Amino acid sequence: MNWLLSLFPPAPITWDGIATIAAAILAAGIVALGFLHERRQQARSRRAEAYAGALQAVSDYLEAPYRVRRRSGTAADRFALTAHVSEVQSRLDFYTAHLALIAPEVLDAYVELVAAVKAEAGPQMSAAWKARPTRRDGEVPLVVPYSHPRADAARAAVLAAMKSHP
Repeated sequence: MNWLLSLFPPAPITWDGIATIAAAILAAGIVALGFLHERRQQARSRRAEAYAGALQAVSDYLEAPYRVRRRSGTAADRFALTAHVSEVQSRLDFYTAHLALIAPEVLDAYVELVAAVKAEAGPQMSAAWKARPTRRDGEVPLVVPYSHPRADAARAAVLAAMKSHP
């Protein structure tokens, strides 16, 4: 060890040396803070994308009774609609699990929203399947829109939870 000190004798501590060390520590701190800020922003962005996808899946399920009601009545149309509804239900399940992993503080509100959506849009879809298929363009506009007050209230609760846990 002494031979090492003979090669590199300790230099006296000066104000210049202290300033250099302080500047290096400050620069390392700023880099670390910038890195942490960037990671936090990326996590927030990923969470926002997940929130948007989860809400889109809910909207797609609420839209399903309209699509069923406006079907043409062909076998191909029936297959396409049932495949679409199945895919939407799969996305609802996916986002329920995804939110459980990335945003557990939002999960309960989202589960309630999904339950409300299925309770309201499910019977509306069943009724739409029992109605006769659309034959003319004039039949496409529905006179009365499908109502989903429970889903609307649950969506407001989910949005509040998402805003409070960005």
